[in-house]
Amino acid sequence: MKELQIYGSGGHSYAVIELVRSLAEYNPVHVIDDNPKVNSILNVPVYLTNEKFKSMPTVIGIGDNYARKSISKTIDAPFPSFVHVSAVVYPSASIGAGSVVFPNSVVDAAVSIGEFCVINNNATVSHNVKIDNFVHVAIQASIAGGVIVGEGTLIGAGSVILPEVKIGKWVIIGAGAIVTKDIPDNAVVYGNPAKIIKYINERK
Repeated sequence: MKELQIYGSGGHSYAVIELVRSLAEYNPVHVIDDNPKVNSILNVPVYLTNEKFKSMPTVIGIGDNYARKSISKTIDAPFPSFVHVSAVVYPSASIGAGSVVFPNSVVDAAVSIGEFCVINNNATVSHNVKIDNFVHVAIQASIAGGVIVGEGTLIGAGSVILPEVKIGKWVIIGAGAIVTKDIPDNAVVYGNPAKIIKYINERK
């Protein structure tokens, strides 16, 4: 098996390590972190980033979209993508470098998923959806056909995005929200139907 390093020692890295191991193509040899709080994760040793970093295949085990973007710009390493064996990914779909698709998710026909995205457990991404880089689709979220999702957006657990909606960059969609119309950049929305609660500072 090929050696792999994981960046990040928080809770998300546990799920990433288990996913990688289940595919039996890469062996997670260590975890690196700028400020590690633990010595190992699932028997994988954790080191301070500048002590152990190597230019080997790397996956970023961090759920926060902005952190993934920042880290991706600092590491000169290949970033494979990982898809759990129970996920359904249609042949016409594409998944960008560094992205991770977790168990029981569905990525439908003609879907484009960008780089460093997270498609979490039991999420559904319907046909002809375009997801930009650094997006996190949380557990049991559902994105209907023809939706466009901008960079850095978080689609909360159990939320539903209705067909042909356009979601801007760095949007936060609250858990359980039902999104019925377009959402501008940097908006935070909650509810059914989802309404803008506030705006957050632009992230680049």
